[in-house]
Amino acid sequence: MSGGKVCRHAWALLRPHTGQGEAGRIVVTARRSNHSKFNGSRFTPSRYSEVMCLECRSFWRTKAAYVNRLPDATDDDWASVGVLRAGSEPGPRREG
Repeated sequence: MSGGKVCRHAWALLRPHTGQGEAGRIVVTARRSNHSKFNGSRFTPSRYSEVMCLECRSFWRTKAAYVNRLPDATDDDWASVGVLRAGSEPGPRREG
């Protein structure tokens, strides 16, 4: 793993055989790509993906194989953490 703090919710996903931790909802925010000011905020292919925990709002970048099992973030996922992406409308608020 690399780049950012991996949250406690991810450990159940990363190490299921230990039985430790409670799995959170983890989604991919940038799959095998990077967007940064360094490259002019353009899409740049990368070996790393950025993932986010919707439980605690942690972000980190990784090239681990578990990313292939994760869903992409939806507009509702972004809205649930308080981010409304350009051109999207907020969905119904999730209770819980």
